[in-house]
Amino acid sequence: MEFHNETSTNPSKETTGFRWVLTSEERSNIAKILEIEEDSISHVKGNVMCRERMQCGGCGKLSGLDDLVHNAVTARVHSRDFILEVMAGGPQTRVYAHKMQCSNCSQGYEGVFINWGGT
Repeated sequence: MEFHNETSTNPSKETTGFRWVLTSEERSNIAKILEIEEDSISHVKGNVMCRERMQCGGCGKLSGLDDLVHNAVTARVHSRDFILEVMAGGPQTRVYAHKMQCSNCSQGYEGVFINWGGT
C-alpha cells in the first residue's frame, strides 16, 4: 500500500498540520463511493489534517480522505457536489472536528479529525 504523510503548513489558513497525500487506492475508493470516474478527481492531490494518519484497529487500513468521504456519504450530511467542491478547494465554511469510521470495516478511529483544506 502506498503511504504518504508529511508535515505541512497551509499559509492561507496560517495553520500547521499533516498533509495526507492522496494514494491511488484512496482515489479509487472515493470514485466508487461518489459513483464518479477516477479521472474526474485526478486534480485532487491530498488534504491537510490536524493529525497523522492512524491505523484502523479492526482491519489495519490507514485513515484517509476516502474515510472522510465515506463517513459524509453514509451519514448523509453532505451532498456529492459539496464533497467534490471541498475536495477541490478546501472547506468552504467553518471547519469542525469529525469522529471517523474506517471505510473498510466501519470500526471507529480513535479521537477526532479536522480537515484544514485540499492540497
